[in-house]
Amino acid sequence: MDILNKALLEDIKSILIENINDNELAFKIDEFHAYEIAKVLLDLDPLLRKKLYKSLSMFKLTEVFEELSPKDAFLLLEEMNITTIINIFQNIETDDLVDIIEIIEDKDKQLTFLALIDPKKRKTIKAYLNFNDNLVGSIMNTNYVKINRDMTIATAIKKVVADAPNVEYIHNIYVVNDSNNLVGTISLKELINKGNEKASLVEDVMVSNLVYLYPTTDLEESIELMKNYDFQLLPVVSHDKQLIGIVSFDDIVEVLNEESQSDYANLAGLTDVRIEENETVFSSLKKRLPWLIILLFVNLITSSIITSYERELQTLTTLAVFMPLILNMAGNSSTQGLGVIIRMFATSQLKTKTSIIKHLFKEFLTGLINGVLVGIGLFILVMLFNLIRGDSFEQGLNMAFVISLSISIALIVATLAGSLVPLFINAIKIDPATASGPFITTINDIFSLLIYFGLATTFIASLS
Repeated sequence: MDILNKALLEDIKSILIENINDNELAFKIDEFHAYEIAKVLLDLDPLLRKKLYKSLSMFKLTEVFEELSPKDAFLLLEEMNITTIINIFQNIETDDLVDIIEIIEDKDKQLTFLALIDPKKRKTIKAYLNFNDNLVGSIMNTNYVKINRDMTIATAIKKVVADAPNVEYIHNIYVVNDSNNLVGTISLKELINKGNEKASLVEDVMVSNLVYLYPTTDLEESIELMKNYDFQLLPVVSHDKQLIGIVSFDDIVEVLNEESQSDYANLAGLTDVRIEENETVFSSLKKRLPWLIILLFVNLITSSIITSYERELQTLTTLAVFMPLILNMAGNSSTQGLGVIIRMFATSQLKTKTSIIKHLFKEFLTGLINGVLVGIGLFILVMLFNLIRGDSFEQGLNMAFVISLSISIALIVATLAGSLVPLFINAIKIDPATASGPFITTINDIFSLLIYFGLATTFIASLS
């Protein structure tokens, strides 16, 4: 520290240790520029620093934090109470706030601090950060009603009435201790019902059996909790159990609806499902063309398979007649399987290895039964088709066997593929909805053609 800063530090310390009232202290400290206070803030004793915070207006304190480096600002924020942090975040410039959040290496702490930002401002901050939108901290609301456990019912009611105009939800009131740790909850109705017991303490009537979330809780897990307990709101706490906010059912549903739209876009083979009111043809092309180009190259594999079996198609034209039917049936079957497993991911039904194995076995049985039934029906149709064409009974029988066996195996493989591909993508930490319909269908086309022509080749060889 240079001589100038040392002198500045001594001046501020001497004022802070003076035996003067709060108003005089605030007046004297306010004479210093925010930059000057920021230069010496880290060198103050923690107790003097706390006293300094109290003497500054929130506007001036925010100015001080804007003068600090992001690293120093984060260090100081960690020792401050939640309410002060929320107020600073509300007033600080967005670019300064982005720098502070960005400097935090611990992802859990980063999420906790981000959760303390006003939702509207948070949206802007998140646009600058590579941030996971599927966590509670990304939608948490910092406006809520809290009361102290040591308050009387009368004092608590006055506090609720005073806070009500500034918050969106007041039907759930959260109870904290002096350290802001969540210790209980009480509904507005219960608090009003106790209005005739004004001297009673809040801690005597609160519910202490709590259900709460962390900023790092997955949104799908939180909505399951809300459904199971029939809650409209849930408190959010830090890992040391300090109350930092609430999350509402309607906010979670809104986010999950957006996620569903994204999943639909992936299943449909679009980069974005949203349709703007004045969307141009060029905008639509940007959403659809990338997938079509990728699928164009993937489908070249399908074309090359058909080309390599050109001789078989010329030998038995019946193969060409039933080829589209087999491909479409396999595609439909895999899309059904894909829809089921995406829904199971969304409702958290595939959390354990046992549940995954059970689902795959169920899908295998479904594919097997569907394959056998469809195969029998197709066997009869092919036999009739060949008899009408005048083919021999033996040749018609063999052809019907090849085609019906092909579709049976293809349906089993397609049904399993509809589940296995999303499972694999989920295992490598990618959204399983990206296993979109067009990709699954293309994969099934490849396998179905290989099965179909492989059996057909064996059949033709037996006739030679």
